[in-house]
Amino acid sequence: MKAVYLESVQKLTEKELPVPRPGDRQVLVKMKAVGICGSDIHYWHKGRIGPFVVEQPMILGHECAGEVVEAGKDVANLAVGDRVVIEPGVPCYTCEYCKSGKYNLCPDIRFFATPPVDGSMVEYVAFDADLVFRIPEEIKDFGLATMVEPMAVGVFATRTVKPALGDNAVVFGAGVIGIVCMLAAKAAGCAAVTVADIRDDRLERAKELGADNVVNLKTDTLSDSCYDIGYEATGAEACYALASKCIKPGGKLSLVGMGPELQSLPIVDFVCREIALLPSFRYANAYPAALKLLKAHHEKLEKIITHRFAFSLESVDEAIRTAYSDPTAGKVVVDFQ
Repeated sequence: MKAVYLESVQKLTEKELPVPRPGDRQVLVKMKAVGICGSDIHYWHKGRIGPFVVEQPMILGHECAGEVVEAGKDVANLAVGDRVVIEPGVPCYTCEYCKSGKYNLCPDIRFFATPPVDGSMVEYVAFDADLVFRIPEEIKDFGLATMVEPMAVGVFATRTVKPALGDNAVVFGAGVIGIVCMLAAKAAGCAAVTVADIRDDRLERAKELGADNVVNLKTDTLSDSCYDIGYEATGAEACYALASKCIKPGGKLSLVGMGPELQSLPIVDFVCREIALLPSFRYANAYPAALKLLKAHHEKLEKIITHRFAFSLESVDEAIRTAYSDPTAGKVVVDFQ
């Protein structure tokens, strides 16, 4: 089978690998689609994200969907022919974080395309059946099904910030993660969600997908003390400063975006206004809810996919470069035959 590796910064190579055999509790999944994530772009562009450094060739990709072609003898929840998505992190199951349900914090988790673990930009993957989920019948497109992974990020962030029924929310960033946070906030009972960004095209897309209000931060301002909760989905230092003013005293801010390792934050404002900063890292136990939300909004979310490429070394390289440099790019998907 073919696999596309990140050989070094901004250099991809293709290798031939043996098709893996599934273990007793695993399934073999033939890849049908893989989405390009911001983390893939970071690794390709700079070779690292915070403490995660690419030190050897690594297969990229973790937003993935495919078809089960073989099942281990102890697998009861899936069968050959099932259309599935993969939750891309295998925890140890035994540490204190796993046992408390916070397996996203497991120090030994093996997460696709996080150094040194290979990802899913490969024709076949053997994976733990417990972390493989059937795609709802309503979702016909494998490329759209890959959106469950970022949707899980939005679901988990929303569970972390715990909006109350009728809350007003603000989302900083109208990229894919900002959009899924907006959808999750509305599903959790927020009465109105405002999405803020600096690009009109992204804000127009957010409005089409259900944002109640949109604000271009280059030309408009957010009112002070207007929002009960917020999502920071950009990693931009300026957004923390805005959040410290526009979120009500006693409100909450979910930290989802990945920006520079060191930033200056208005800590005194957050303290004096008792705005809780709630980091949200990946997700845990979020895929079932994310699939339901994806099913509910699948027709809208098709608009997020702006570019598609066939699986090959050249096309994967073009897909990543497009996601990195094309300002019109939303979700970029690589399709397998």
